[in-house]
Amino acid sequence: MVDRQAHIEVTRAIRLSAPELADALVGLRREMTGLRPRWSLAMHGSLELDLRVRPAGSPRPSRLALAGSLRSSDLTELAAIRITATSETHTSAISLLPTDDASLWHDDHLRAYLDAAHAALDELCEELLWHAAHQARAAQHSV
Repeated sequence: MVDRQAHIEVTRAIRLSAPELADALVGLRREMTGLRPRWSLAMHGSLELDLRVRPAGSPRPSRLALAGSLRSSDLTELAAIRITATSETHTSAISLLPTDDASLWHDDHLRAYLDAAHAALDELCEELLWHAAHQARAAQHSV
């Protein structure tokens, strides 16, 4: 089988250090307590996340993983996904990759998948940046 996953991984860099990213995830989890974490991606469908953080195959604390799924606008699953975050100094790289073996489905629907994956990363990164800014403001005002 040809490894097709190399062309369906989507990555975005954001200006968050490992501690800022961890704080942002805590804030996001706190906001979503008791809710099913789902974000609309407009015409691209939706992103569903399991906000339980898992090790990302590395003992480094600056690397973590989340599980989730991308769904089309008619709620059929486009892909089960894994989102990893790796932090180096003041920047983190957030990557989204299908957890299933890449299949012919991705070849036939690559544009829909990539559009949804890019929209999902944009939405997740905006949430993380908002929570990081919120945490920073709270820390400035605490004694």
